[in-house]
Amino acid sequence: MAQQPPRLVSVAGSITEIVYALGKQSLLVGADSTSTYPEAAQRLPRVGYMRQLSAEGVLSLRPTFLLATSEAGPPAVIRQLRDAGLSVLIVPVEYTWDDVRRKIEAVGRAAHAPSDADALWQRVASARAEVERHIVVQASRSPRAVFVLGHGGSPSVAGRGTAGDAIIRLLGAHNPLHDRYEGYRMLSAEGLAGLAVDAVITTRETLQAMGGEEQWWQRPQWQGMAQRGRRPVLWYEDALALLGFGPRLPEVLQRGAQMLGTWRT
Repeated sequence: MAQQPPRLVSVAGSITEIVYALGKQSLLVGADSTSTYPEAAQRLPRVGYMRQLSAEGVLSLRPTFLLATSEAGPPAVIRQLRDAGLSVLIVPVEYTWDDVRRKIEAVGRAAHAPSDADALWQRVASARAEVERHIVVQASRSPRAVFVLGHGGSPSVAGRGTAGDAIIRLLGAHNPLHDRYEGYRMLSAEGLAGLAVDAVITTRETLQAMGGEEQWWQRPQWQGMAQRGRRPVLWYEDALALLGFGPRLPEVLQRGAQMLGTWRT
């Protein structure tokens, strides 16, 4: 008797993106709200936000496999899903290149396509090597960059242990807030005072929530820099591409390094 294909629910936009990259989207029966790429993924049945899942919502799709990162939760819901007999594979998140590899391998296992997953990782690894060849890290001359996140319109700035901080490091830049605190804190003029920031990195969704680029520079947090004649470079990308640590990471880093001046030809 032929084995039935798995019915996958993906709880992480980057994992959903990988399913599509492997051509296994026919196995997807649902995804979380961060699954925005490719566009076709937005038409999948939704199971809610990755950190606020409900067991009933997931199980209603009759999946056989849940693919998620360690950011998914609440933990009690994950336990409920396992107790209900659902196979659950959790990929740890550390905001490194290993995140990308682990996600690709996990999808390969769940979709019964390990060789396709290996081929995809080899392509990503090759692109990574090319990016790292061009991004030159010079500690004494690295641009100073901060990462701002605020899809709801109340922006926070990234300290250590965040995806934003990790992106700054991968770009060959320095986050002056790395040693000050962990996680995200509300963005304030006082918190930015004296940082001499060369670049501000954010998501397209944050910029839109704050009224666009012109309105961005009118906010009091940046007024001090503008008055000193020091307006930083503003670089933004789609949130999933920038923070998801998925297969598009190499191309995103190339664009960012070119904007920040850390790309060497």
